Amino acid sequence: MNRAAKLLVICFLSVVGLSFNGCGSGGSGGGGGNNQNPTTPTVTVTPASNSIAAAQSLAVTVTVTGSDGVATGSVVLSGGGYTSAATTLVAGSVTLTIAAGSLATGSDMLSATYTPDSSSSSKYNSASGTSTLPVTVNAPLATPTVTVTPASPSITTSQSLNVTVTVAGAGGTPTGAVVLSSGAYLSSSTTLASGSATIAIAAGSLAVGTDTLIGKYTPDAAGSLIYNSASGNGSVIVTQAAAAVTVNINTLANRHAISPFVYGGNFNDATTVADLGATLGRWGGNASSTYNWLLHTYNADNDYYFEDYNYDGGAPDGVSTQFITDIQNAGGFPLTTIATLGWAAQTAEVAGPAGNGHWSFSVAKFGAQCSVDQYNTDAGNGEVAGGTPASCSTSVPVTAVPQTSEAYYPMVDTPADCPGGTTDGNTCIDRETWVQALAAAFGSKTCTVPYSTITSCHFYDIDNEVDIWGGTHRDVHPNPSGYDELANMFETEGSALKTWDPSAVRFGPVSCCWYFYWAPANGTDRASHGGVDFLPWWLNEINWMDQINGARTLDVIDIHAYAEANTSGLTNAQLQAASSSVYRDYWDPTYVSTAGDINQIYTTTVEPNYTIPFRIPRMKALVNEIYPGTPLSFTEWSAAFYNEDDFSTALGDAEAYGIFGREGLTFASRWGAPLPANPNHQALKMYTNYDGAHHGFGTVSVQDLATGPANLSNVFSSYAALNAAGTVMTIMVVNEDPVNAAQVTFNLNGFSATTYTAYSISQSAAGSIAASSSAAWNGTQTFAPWTITLLVVNGSEGSTPASEWYLNPDDLMVPANGLALLHPRISSGSANVTLSSVVFDAYKGAPACSGGLISLANATITPALPGTISVSAPSTPGFCHYTVTGSDGAATETQGGWIVVGNPPATLTPGGNNQSAAAGTALANPLTVTINPGQSGGTVTGAGILFTTSAGTLSNGTTSGTSVIATTNASGVASVTLTLPATKGPVTITGQDMMALGGTTVTFSATAN
Repeated sequence: MNRAAKLLVICFLSVVGLSFNGCGSGGSGGGGGNNQNPTTPTVTVTPASNSIAAAQSLAVTVTVTGSDGVATGSVVLSGGGYTSAATTLVAGSVTLTIAAGSLATGSDMLSATYTPDSSSSSKYNSASGTSTLPVTVNAPLATPTVTVTPASPSITTSQSLNVTVTVAGAGGTPTGAVVLSSGAYLSSSTTLASGSATIAIAAGSLAVGTDTLIGKYTPDAAGSLIYNSASGNGSVIVTQAAAAVTVNINTLANRHAISPFVYGGNFNDATTVADLGATLGRWGGNASSTYNWLLHTYNADNDYYFEDYNYDGGAPDGVSTQFITDIQNAGGFPLTTIATLGWAAQTAEVAGPAGNGHWSFSVAKFGAQCSVDQYNTDAGNGEVAGGTPASCSTSVPVTAVPQTSEAYYPMVDTPADCPGGTTDGNTCIDRETWVQALAAAFGSKTCTVPYSTITSCHFYDIDNEVDIWGGTHRDVHPNPSGYDELANMFETEGSALKTWDPSAVRFGPVSCCWYFYWAPANGTDRASHGGVDFLPWWLNEINWMDQINGARTLDVIDIHAYAEANTSGLTNAQLQAASSSVYRDYWDPTYVSTAGDINQIYTTTVEPNYTIPFRIPRMKALVNEIYPGTPLSFTEWSAAFYNEDDFSTALGDAEAYGIFGREGLTFASRWGAPLPANPNHQALKMYTNYDGAHHGFGTVSVQDLATGPANLSNVFSSYAALNAAGTVMTIMVVNEDPVNAAQVTFNLNGFSATTYTAYSISQSAAGSIAASSSAAWNGTQTFAPWTITLLVVNGSEGSTPASEWYLNPDDLMVPANGLALLHPRISSGSANVTLSSVVFDAYKGAPACSGGLISLANATITPALPGTISVSAPSTPGFCHYTVTGSDGAATETQGGWIVVGNPPATLTPGGNNQSAAAGTALANPLTVTINPGQSGGTVTGAGILFTTSAGTLSNGTTSGTSVIATTNASGVASVTLTLPATKGPVTITGQDMMALGGTTVTFSATAN
């Protein structure tokens, strides 16, 4: 409203009775300043930026200033088609925000119109103002293209990678920065130069696999006017860098024959044996202990409700004589089992309460049991609830009386031992007739067993896992097996077997497992047998009884060797890793087992380093100490922790076969023979029939030492051998690493390689063996993860030995501070060998022994006479490796072995020495030996002492002869009576304790007057 109009309104109001002094008159009391004219303020428009993108908002400050104080009222901002709402001034100014997209693209002047409110209308007129410069609204932001280009499409984890990130767009060269990321990797921000940046990714920063590389662009202030942020992808394949491994192969070090009998299995399929080229086929297992060779039946024992079944479906597959014929026809050597438990299964017909089958624990007879056969509910497991309250978690046997009549016929030695002298399979079975049939099936083939006098192929296990009969066959053997029982059984049956088949090669004791090698099944026999572990005691007892009886009964020491580990809580990947690496159990002097049966203090009392299995050298050392000349056999072994049909099992099996040859095992048969559908079938063929023409791994093992990463023993192995002519070297390479390839450099010492062919299997191609083309030898090769590769290398030896020699024995147990002799001998050739040095040294991770001495006592080996090496063991139990160097004029070789240092020996004190009496009469006082176990691990009670006299007769009160075994009483005293010979003269008597306690010998003198 203008001022003139306002005055007219006031005058009009005075007419209707309002009291005013005047309307525009000049009367007294006039309005003074109210008569001044309002002024026009200045309106200033200030945008925050004179250039924005279409997608940006814009802050604009409008200020109204005048000469008559702070202007109040409101302003309206407009420009480029945009008009704001009226906005109230605050202290004369206001900032308005123009929303993104409100202004038209192009250059626009911004104007603001001020309207005073009632407080300012008397002072200020309305007014307008315009920005000094136009606001340029740029077109909408463009999204640039981001290109990520790695310098290489693939790298290994040991390689760095340069990646170029390029940002391009139609609005000109983008400016700003980029970052690169992939998984856990994130680069620092890198500024673009001419639209690109190169980022270096350090080695090991990217994960193994196909990695997506993400490049992210962020524009700077200038770039943000044109471009949005943007991303682009690239990719690179990252493989694990091949582990650098060096394999040093020396044809003149640790050179020895590989036994042909280590590539075996527990087979029942001759076709599989023929395809594999398997060398040993075993008939064994729990079922063999109760096999009825005439009815072809067996009892399933504790494995399945003690029921009688047809063996492998009955005839002809279940015929033991046919098995021998089939394995021989397939090209293998059979190993059969003679049952000595004393009971053979009856007929296996229709099962069930209404049928006429046979089983030991009938529910009808013994009442309800903790478990029954779901297919034959009358066949129980022989266990009833025990405890208070009764529970099957504390079950007890239904009876301690052998249940022989329910499911068995007696098995005896000869027909004459049967009731009525009849053996027909339906009432009584005899071993003599059975063995004669087996001997005829074996025939007249001969076998050469390396480093042994064995030439026969009539291989017999004397029963199966006899040490756990009280569990497996508790229906007929309810009590745990005892020391004396098992030694006497073997001595009796081993002797009898040799009379029935003079060509018999007898394997025993066929012990089940690590725990029972040492700990007695009945829990008490060790303490009552001088504190000696079972296997050392049994070996010693058999050796002594054989000496007394004048004939060997044990030809091969046979144990079951399931490599053990604690698998509780392991993931599948960890189980697979354990399956392939656990065979360090067999050879590694540094491998501490995780298995409960091994890693416990009460398992053994006399074995050094009991937590480290060191199974093959330890067992060879034990046998060579106690019963020299006895080969070692593993007739059951495996470690398929994850699955039999998994490739990890094939890797482990390939390891085992290589170890058996390198470590000098004589016989081996896998339990769970490799099935054709499983990868481990091909793993065995790699050693026996890799090309389908029955060519196999070399027959002469040579030293193969691999060096590389710290965990090499868990993920990589290599084994090398030569053929007999020295013209072909075979190298088995097992890469157990599921991720890492192995980059291997081979150093061949003593062999000039020309060409080679590679045969391989892998996880992705495990059903058959793939062969490469023949190529020139390459000393550096890469082996993919999880592969088994056989390199068949043609060439020639540089120096061929004129005579092959071996250490005889290579491994030996010696008590701490004890003395021993090794007798190296020539195995083939006619040239003498001169030994030049022998030393204790570091080997396979074991440090060199200190405190012991090893020296050459006779350095010359001839074909007729061995050399002599003297060993003085150190005082600390453990494993000591030694190396011997010798030359036959044509070649210089080294051979190595282990001295397993046992506990310090027990001491013996003789009593009754230097007596005399009339010829033909007994000495007045017994000859006594008092044992002091000391630190040997033994005890005073029940320790065996072998007394031997040069003349006359000894008696222990039960038996008599020139040699007798006497056992110590609770005071540690063993005594014998000597009856002097009828001829006058001096008599020498010796007393020796068990080898496990040190084998100490004392000597007595007596005189026959």
